[in-house]
Amino acid sequence: MPRSRLRRTIAMAVALAAIVGGAWQRSRALERLPPDYDELVYLPSAYREAQRFEEKGLAALLSMVDELGHPPLVKVIYAVSLDAAHAPEPEWLGVRAREPLPAAARPAFDAARRVSAAAGALQLGLLATLSPLGALLLAFDPYHTKYSALAMLEGIPGLFALLAAVLFERALHSAGRRRVALALLSAAALGAAAAGKYPYGIVLGLTLGPYAAVVFRERKRVLVAWAITLLATFFALAPSFWLDPLRGILDAVGFHVDFSQSQHVAQSGFPWWAPLYFLTHPEPVISFPGAFLTGALSYLILPFAVLGLARTWRTHRVFAVWAVVGLVFLLVWSTKWPHYLLLVLPALAVCAAEAPAVLLSAARRLHRAFRQGDRSPAHP
Repeated sequence: MPRSRLRRTIAMAVALAAIVGGAWQRSRALERLPPDYDELVYLPSAYREAQRFEEKGLAALLSMVDELGHPPLVKVIYAVSLDAAHAPEPEWLGVRAREPLPAAARPAFDAARRVSAAAGALQLGLLATLSPLGALLLAFDPYHTKYSALAMLEGIPGLFALLAAVLFERALHSAGRRRVALALLSAAALGAAAAGKYPYGIVLGLTLGPYAAVVFRERKRVLVAWAITLLATFFALAPSFWLDPLRGILDAVGFHVDFSQSQHVAQSGFPWWAPLYFLTHPEPVISFPGAFLTGALSYLILPFAVLGLARTWRTHRVFAVWAVVGLVFLLVWSTKWPHYLLLVLPALAVCAAEAPAVLLSAARRLHRAFRQGDRSPAHP
């Protein structure tokens, strides 16, 4: 078998293992994980959104507001899934975080969790088109598994964020109208990510915005179209901004600034380097035995990503920049919850996937150096 064909076969096998294994892992996690604190906020909110739809129809979109500083898009999607599944609303007083899920509440949690888990699995399929090994690393990462399997705000905007990065990466390797079309589609995906959860828009905006400014610096109309596409998509999917955009923006910014300095955040006791700790310690595996296949990859992704960063700069430059921007954001931003890791984990997985090639190249150079040393004439 030709070497190129063998490589393609191996890549396809790794991609398939990532998609199938990752989907199985998220299915297992959504069934076995107890309720999370955030789920007890977002699911009741989704039921309220569903009730608004039932009472007002599409006019309910105009009455939707941010809750806890997050836009309503993901909660609206959960509301639709709950309605489609005919899942009765649980008695919330009987559902407690980190305790066994009551049977009566199972239909509601399953309906919303499956949507989030599907988005997490789709991320693996999307990433596999770019880096099969990166997808495999992400497939069994316990943090990505946990927070994309729960009914939280990570799986859906994370999918749009990854789509934005992949499309822009493709745009960089294209030309002409194809480059413009891919860049505009990337802007639309970025707007959808921001409408799902603001930090995804911030991190990917800081990653892709400068690229767009450089790539289209000689084509001002395209650059303006890129920015308009981003903003139009964001506002179209964020009904809480429709009636008073300026106030909506000020309220969202004010909430996040105040919350980052709140007593609740201060009492968590997480130091500035907490993201680095989470990235090297599989806490979900320890806290919830039986829900995860392995936590071994948690020890590999960050050091391998550091090792593979320079090579990623040559092979997948957008993801190298995303990894650096995302890590800086996590270290600077004062809110240190572990689910924020999903802002950067796909990029770190791509960087980490380049580490084996770096190690193999170093081993080959070392081997050649030894062979040349052996062949050199002996000195008296």
